[in-house]
Amino acid sequence: MKINISDFIINISKFFYEKIFHEEMSGEIKKFIKNLTYIGIGTIIAMIFSFTFNILAGRLLGPLRYGEFTLVQSVAMFLYIPMILGISTAMVKYSSEKKDEKRQAIIVSTAYIMILTFTITSVILLYVFSSQFSNLFSISKEIFYLSIAFAVLFALYTCTTDILRGLLKIKILSVLKPIFSIVALSAFLLFIIVYARSYISAVFSMYLAYGVTSIIAFIFILKKYFTYNIKKSWANKLLRYGIFTLLGSLSFVFYTNIDVILINRYMTELDVGIYRAYYFSSIYILGFLWNTFNVVFFPSISKYKNKEKIFNKIKKIIPYLIAIGIPFVFVCELVILKFYGKSYPLNFQLMILFAATSVLIVCYGLYDWTFCSQGIKGVKLVTMSSITIAIINIILNILLIPRYQLFGAILATTISFIIGIIILSILKRKV
Repeated sequence: MKINISDFIINISKFFYEKIFHEEMSGEIKKFIKNLTYIGIGTIIAMIFSFTFNILAGRLLGPLRYGEFTLVQSVAMFLYIPMILGISTAMVKYSSEKKDEKRQAIIVSTAYIMILTFTITSVILLYVFSSQFSNLFSISKEIFYLSIAFAVLFALYTCTTDILRGLLKIKILSVLKPIFSIVALSAFLLFIIVYARSYISAVFSMYLAYGVTSIIAFIFILKKYFTYNIKKSWANKLLRYGIFTLLGSLSFVFYTNIDVILINRYMTELDVGIYRAYYFSSIYILGFLWNTFNVVFFPSISKYKNKEKIFNKIKKIIPYLIAIGIPFVFVCELVILKFYGKSYPLNFQLMILFAATSVLIVCYGLYDWTFCSQGIKGVKLVTMSSITIAIINIILNILLIPRYQLFGAILATTISFIIGIIILSILKRKV
């Protein structure tokens, strides 16, 4: 007897859905879960290879060189913002609203050309002012140049995968996720054997993974959706939505990466490596699952004009997320940090705080992306919230890291997201 995995998962989901929400599961929800099943299977495979990559990088490189690798990633997250300008999020929003291939092709092509233009311009400016930027981040020029290349490839990867998200090509995305992780791990092992145990081996592995995945994604897009039919009206609409998203994205990058930059400033690169191990075993793991869910969640809810039902469902599901999520993440930390080795000490207070923060970030993300699905009005409200979080987070990091070190860094993030959730809970009335 042939077992259909997606039907099996839908039946289980149906049971819990009706228990939690006290209503029958609709056809749209079943379609949502089916797409989530595809991306979920890909994510599980990807997580195995991603987990192995990060553990090996942490063990083989040691906290110091692992910290240097983390710095490249964190700085790159700041640098890629002007390359994307929020346009890829706008593209997901508008291309998923209607299943009209001609309309989607115009949106995709317009967005792609815009991002390519902004990326080239950004690289030129970053190279010209490299001395000033490297001093600003308190890093060497070598790390800064590596961060520029990382940002470019990450921007390309984000653009191509977001195009597939907007087109709801979930099966293709579910295959690309494990391809990315397999390429990263295979390349890292090869570089370690041939080159040396250097943080550059990890960086180049990520370059290759982003590059290969982007090329494969672009091949699928090129067949049907990439044309030279670019519309100025769509460029204006994407840019307008993107600018508001940019402010929110910039704030997000600040409050998720400023801790690493300030730990490097006030402490050492070795401490950055230890912090990265805690971050990976908690926030990264749960974030990986959340991002997988959001691949389907954001484009699916973008089609609905009335968000009241979605907000009500979020309100009902948050207590379950907290009750199940915190113990789950704590156990993940216990297991994963053991794999990292003795160079990464266990601190139970730090682990509990990281576990709680991980769940808070997911709760905030549910509200955040539901607001964004509303259009420019929703993005404006999210931007207000994101800027507030970023300002609070930066102030708290500056105050707490010198005094409480790594505990202060994650505490700043915890407090910031609690405030963010409160702000969005109040602002949802306006949506």
